[in-house]
Amino acid sequence: MTAPTPPTTRTHPAATPRQPSPATLVTATAALVGSGAFATGCLLTQAVSVPTWRAMPPEEFLERFATAGPATGAVLFPLEMAAVALLGATTYTAVRRRRPARLRWAVATVSMAGTVALLPIYFAGANRALLDTEFPAGDVAGELHRWNAWNWLRTGLAVAATATGATALAGTLSPSAD
Repeated sequence: MTAPTPPTTRTHPAATPRQPSPATLVTATAALVGSGAFATGCLLTQAVSVPTWRAMPPEEFLERFATAGPATGAVLFPLEMAAVALLGATTYTAVRRRRPARLRWAVATVSMAGTVALLPIYFAGANRALLDTEFPAGDVAGELHRWNAWNWLRTGLAVAATATGATALAGTLSPSAD
């Protein structure tokens, strides 16, 4: 006589821990690399460029900013946009699939999106003004003071996005939840 087999318990597929797909891991890693590259650029700007600009005579700064400003933007803006897009895609996938670390991915995305929000709030107008050949030299010190403060906010958001993204990636690879 054979023993009866116990009934099987069916679980919802989302409740079953499963490793993320290679595409998900590539996207998540690229998101972290993008936000890290942007954060590094922001830190470099704050540590090197801004103090150098503030030490220059106003006329010399305006001349330098005419080339350095657009060149810096041409490097950092695509990194910023890529980071936001990749973080958003990673967050969407994590939430949709109820993955561990989905809350941390969302915080990283919101932090990075905050850097983008600062473009129309402050940086677009300020940079456009500083690139204007008619910008008054007497207003440079005040504008650079404001630019420095706003850029520290942007830098902090980028570093927060990167740090949170790093913990999110680690959480994505572990079976624990947020």
